[in-house]
Amino acid sequence: MRHRFPTPSVSVLLLLLSSIFLLSSISSRFVKAEVITLTSETFNDKVQEKDTAWFVKFCVPWCKHCKNLGTLWEDLGKEMEGARDVESLKTFVLQETEKAATKAQLDNDGEL
Repeated sequence: MRHRFPTPSVSVLLLLLSSIFLLSSISSRFVKAEVITLTSETFNDKVQEKDTAWFVKFCVPWCKHCKNLGTLWEDLGKEMEGARDVESLKTFVLQETEKAATKAQLDNDGEL
């Protein structure tokens, strides 16, 4: 029997891999990373700040796939404190992707 990952895990993988490319482009900078909740009032000012890079997650509170990502964003912020080590980040992202794929497979739900 052939096992196939549901579509959401592929989406999660693509999202996380795109974050690697974004973060690798700024890997030489030494900046403390933190998770900030952006609002309609702060979004434009924050993401247009000079010498900053943003990884923005758009989600809705009722989306179970967003919920499956759990504390990924807080964990990513903690991993990115201090020097940005792309190899460590790659390992972190791949581990989180595997967790999300396993959870999606266990849920056995192909809905988006």
